[in-house]
Parts: sequence; structure tokens; C-alpha cells
Amino acid sequence: MKLRLPFIYNENNFILGENNEEKTNVQEKKDEKLSGYYISDINLLKREFGYKTSGDVKLREFSVRINSSDIDAALFYIDGLVNKSVINNFILMPMMVHSREMKLDNINDVFSVLLPQSEAVEEDKIAELSYALNFGSAILLVNGFYGAIAIDVKGWNSKPIGEPQSEKVIRGPNDAFNEQIRSNTALIRRLIRSSNLISCEKKIGTISQTPCSVMYMKNIADDKLVNEVIRRIDNISIDYIMTSAELELYLEEKTFSSIPQFLSTERPDRTAKAILDGKVAIIVDGSPYALLMPATFYELNESTEDAYLRYPYANMMRLVRAVAFFFSMLLPGLYIAVMNFHNELLPTNLLIAIIAAKQEVPFPGFIELVFMEIALEIIREAGVRVPTPSGSTLSIVGALILGQAAVEAGIVSPVVIIVVSLAAIGSFATPNYYLGLSSRVMKFVYIFLGGFAGLPGISVGLYIHLLLWVKTTSLGTGMFAPFAPKTASDVFFGLFINPIWKRERRPDYQNPKRKYKEAKISRQWKYNK
Repeated sequence: MKLRLPFIYNENNFILGENNEEKTNVQEKKDEKLSGYYISDINLLKREFGYKTSGDVKLREFSVRINSSDIDAALFYIDGLVNKSVINNFILMPMMVHSREMKLDNINDVFSVLLPQSEAVEEDKIAELSYALNFGSAILLVNGFYGAIAIDVKGWNSKPIGEPQSEKVIRGPNDAFNEQIRSNTALIRRLIRSSNLISCEKKIGTISQTPCSVMYMKNIADDKLVNEVIRRIDNISIDYIMTSAELELYLEEKTFSSIPQFLSTERPDRTAKAILDGKVAIIVDGSPYALLMPATFYELNESTEDAYLRYPYANMMRLVRAVAFFFSMLLPGLYIAVMNFHNELLPTNLLIAIIAAKQEVPFPGFIELVFMEIALEIIREAGVRVPTPSGSTLSIVGALILGQAAVEAGIVSPVVIIVVSLAAIGSFATPNYYLGLSSRVMKFVYIFLGGFAGLPGISVGLYIHLLLWVKTTSLGTGMFAPFAPKTASDVFFGLFINPIWKRERRPDYQNPKRKYKEAKISRQWKYNK
């Protein structure tokens, strides 16, 4: 008997031994097929599907009448993933009852006559049959019929279409994605009623086989962009993936960049508009968020509601969000730099007031600022982790009580509370969650630069920071396009938006096949009187 060692001893640690035999078996199972012999195949499927071992794997054996003879048949399904009434009425009833009422000449009539389901596929590969079973199909095996039939009978409970939680709008659609991939792709197709909308189906994870859909307009999206997205997905070698957030981490180019390289959204209308502009969207089963690519810094700072607001209001909101973002990232660092090194920049009266407020504080300004920032981050994280009804209360009450108590105790000055609060509010005003996290992380870097090197330190840090951001790309598109690199697109497009009747061109940095999305004169009623 051959002895198999469970591990290999190493002088530094224990390392699990690689089981090459098991790897070979996995590859063989991937290519394994049914033999065509009923008894052998049904036993093979029992072992593969874990029948008897898994309590939710069910097997129904019966007979079907073909050419005056009773033929053995078997049906595998997973309880909880299928609609049992569909199985009873549209599979078992025709096979067991109707086959005796009609004349069936040969075994192929089982597929062409007795199964009224819209999705029934002949398959002989074990891996494909296992995937279909775990995705809500029933597997039908009939004696004399080579292979098996995978019948779509999905019937699991799913969350209904609800309202967006993180991207609410005052005036606009209120549909949101849920965790079911088919429901999400249907929401997009309901908005884009075109045969040019392609949904390329992929499976990620050798074990989980998580379905995902790459959606794009074949007459608009750049072929190189689409091929690159598909290439990256096809070359992800992992056991499992559960959400689009995990997929984003596998697809991004620069892992250590502080700026997100793709745009995630839970809104079908935003996804549809991005697809129509030439972007590629990825929908992952089990995740209520779609990934849009490529993305730029300006798109990350956009709100969904910008598309539904009038031109002056939308631009004002964009300007406010831009100021809020830089407040959240730079304001604490600028404050400590000015207070420690550049007092002459402040008006005399303001400087006297700040110094008077700091008289009772025993700590240097740098220490009290870092203390309050860390305390605020702890309160914010605690507010996220506790149950929703208590979270907002904890965040508001905790911040108010902590700030007031710290001032009354003389631990921090009121000016520091104002600076920290403005930075926190600025991060809340950033529409993209990951971009807001980026500003929160970089805020501490600029606090240290300002505290130890003043404004020159912040200037050098900001220069390096922007240099790294400019070098970051999203599927080959610069994060600061159309400014860096400069493209033919209107530079106005990056910071602000034009009136809706002047948005003729799609962003050229995406290389769309159709450059224009509306006529040069879209409001023809104004001239045709």
C-alpha cells in the first residue's frame, strides 16, 4: 500500500504537500463525459451530485412509455433552487402520463415532444451538468438516450426590485439592481431596447462557477476595449468569487493606487447610459452593483442626479462636490501647516482668536488634530457596523458628545472641531464611496506632511499624489482624461456639463464607433416654425 504524506516538513514551517494526483483528477472530471449506459451514468451522476450525502439533492426515478415499452428514466434536482410545480406539471406529468396517451416512435421524441420548457439542452459533459444542476436546472436521464437533458426550472426566492440605497435621486427612476443576474440584465434591456445590446456570458471561479455578464453595444463600444475586458475575465484563475467588488480587485491594473479605477453603481439607468456612451458593464450574479469601465476621476465625482438637473444647478452641485472633496483631503493638513509654520497667512484678528482658544489646550495642535481625526474615524466605523436604526444615532450623538466633552475638558480647541467636521462633511458629499475612502486615507498623509514640513511638504506631496493619479489608467484610459492625456473632447466636459442639447459627442477617449449621439441641431422645433 502506498503511503501518502499529509505534509512536508520544512525547517522554518510546515508546508502542505501538493497532491498532483488530485489535480489530475480535477482536470479529468472537467472533461469527463457520460458513457451512454443508463445504469453506469446514473451511478456516476449520483456520485458527482452527492446524492444521499447532500440532503437537498433529490432523485425521482420513473418510467416513460415509448413505442409500447416502458423505458427507465431519472430526474435529478436540488430542492430550494427549482420550482416543484413546474417539475410536476411540465416534466413528470408529460413523461409519466402523457407518454401513455400518445404514440411515441423513438427515444428522441422525449426531447422533441414531451418537454414543453423553453430551455432544455442536451449535454454529456459532467462539469456542465453539475453547473446546470446548481444553477436551478433539473437533469433528466433516459435509458437509451445518449447524454442527459438539462431543463431550466429555476424557482428560488429572490429579493424584489427595490429602491437604490446609496444613489438616491430626487427626480429620476427609483429602480435598483438586486442579487439575481437575470433580473439585472432584464432591467438594462428594458431601458436599451436594441438588438445591438450584447450580453456576453462568462463563468468565474473553478468551484463557484459564478455567472457574470459583460454587456456592451456592439455598434458603439470599441472592440479593443471589449476584447480587453473579456481577456482579463478569462484569465482570472481562482476557486470562487462572490461579488462584483471582488471582481473589481482582480481586474484593476494598479492595486496600490489610492483612486478606484472602475465605477460601481446600483442604478440600471446609470448603467444603461454608460453602455450607450460606449462603456462596458459587468453584472455579477449575487451582487447588486454593476461595474462600469473605463472610468475617469471626473465620472467618479459625478452624481446620478446630474443627468436629471437643469444645466446651472448641475454645474453648481459639481463645483460644490469638487470643493468638498478637496476639503476632505487637504483641509486638516493645511490647517496644521498654517498654524505651525505660516501664521502670517492668517488675518491678525483671526490668529489672535485661534491662539486664545488654544490657551487651555495642553497638547500641540498636531496631536489634538490627529486625536480627533482618529476618534471620528472610530465613530464612523462603529456607526456602520451597528444595526441600521442605531447607526445614524450613534454617529451623530457620539460625535456631538465627544466633541463637546473634548472642548469642555480642554483636550482640543473649538477650531480643531470645526476643521475636522468640515473635512468629514466633505467626505460625505463625495458620491463615490471608494473615492471618499481615498480622501479619508490621504487626509492623514497630508496631516503629517503639513505638521512636519508645512506648505512646502503639502505641495510636494500633492505633486507626487497627482503624478501617481495621472499615471493610473482604467483599461488604458487615463484617469484624468480629457485633460491628461489631452484628447479632442471639450475640456469643459470634464469639470462641468453642457446643456443637454449641446452634448452631441460621446467621450472620444473611449474610442466609440459612433462619435455622435444626437444631431447637431437636436431641438429642431426651435428652427422649424
